[in-house]
Amino acid sequence: MSAFEGTSNPQRAVERGFYVNLPNNPVGVITGKIALRPSSVHLLFGGIGSGKTTQLLLTQQALNELEDIKAIYVDVSLVTDISDLQSGALIVIAGLELITILGDIEESKLKSSKKIIENAAYGYSETKTLPSLNESLNASSLAILQAISSSPRKIVTNHKGLLSTEKQENKDLVLQAFSNLCKAVQEKLGREIIFLFDGLDRLSDSQIFIDSALNDIVEIKNAGIGSVLVGSVVTIYKKRENITSFDSSSYYLSYLDVFESVEVQDFFADVIKVRDVENLINPDVRQFLTFKSGGVLRDLMSLSQASIEEAYMDGSDKITEKHANQAALSLARSKIIGLTESNVNILRQVLTGENFFPRTSEDFELLLTGHILEYRHPRQRFVVHPILAPIIENMVASVANG
Repeated sequence: MSAFEGTSNPQRAVERGFYVNLPNNPVGVITGKIALRPSSVHLLFGGIGSGKTTQLLLTQQALNELEDIKAIYVDVSLVTDISDLQSGALIVIAGLELITILGDIEESKLKSSKKIIENAAYGYSETKTLPSLNESLNASSLAILQAISSSPRKIVTNHKGLLSTEKQENKDLVLQAFSNLCKAVQEKLGREIIFLFDGLDRLSDSQIFIDSALNDIVEIKNAGIGSVLVGSVVTIYKKRENITSFDSSSYYLSYLDVFESVEVQDFFADVIKVRDVENLINPDVRQFLTFKSGGVLRDLMSLSQASIEEAYMDGSDKITEKHANQAALSLARSKIIGLTESNVNILRQVLTGENFFPRTSEDFELLLTGHILEYRHPRQRFVVHPILAPIIENMVASVANG
């Protein structure tokens, strides 16, 4: 069953031989461009569950096979609160990775750089000693307050780090420290450094992505370091001008159209087959799971795992359509929770064939959560997630019947 864990580390799937080559995957293009220009920047956009993490890990693997490149993968969402990502956070996160590579540091300049990065990341306390009250009062006041204190006073100021919720000053010091560490790692390894930043596709505020993440990527590039950065499907729509004007290569990993592409249907069948070594899922059920997933890889894994659980609870050693239907109903219920009446109205419009193009915050939210899926091949179109379609159809029918 673990072979179908939709939220497990994709690295394990690759290591266990479960990876099936994604149609139109960008790994080869990104790897080739970085090999030519190691300090280049690459932005990978797409919906949650579209396979971006796997593509990042495969890119890391491909880059590390080159003699002159060291690729470092970091899931930013595991290190800090991405909903309140601070400017400079990616720089100090990258700096911490460099410190780990360097290990024990003896040189005083690098020790200072290490301390600056760690202070910027985690915060620090600063103690200042002020003159005693006796020294700061005039003669007339001194006679009255002399008994209060004759000792120096200490004030402790706590400075929050960039991995908390407060902003950090002295950015120039942080940038210089980061540059020092970059040079030291490059000298130690004899390789160019590339960072692959994952987890930012969950960032719903596109302005934070521009102001914090992309600004940090510029500074990292200025230090001679290349980056690959994932971003939300919302950002590519709301901040298109910012993205196109940014000195980078952009890629969009859309969901796979399981309804209009035979190649995609075969791909999803292979994804199930390579994990289903005991042949528990027959071809008809595989097709059902493929269509119900809507071309979302993570949902395919979740549906397959849930179907296996239903079969186990039923005492069956085979996964039938009944088990798959129960799994689909369970996932549909989880997706319908929290939808507002306005959300449902938008889903109705998409389902009934009305022209849809994301414009409002609610439109983008439904795209971000995967309630509405965008396909780009063989043609661009928007659909309600197939797992939700029957529920929304029933709502439409109920309204029509009055």
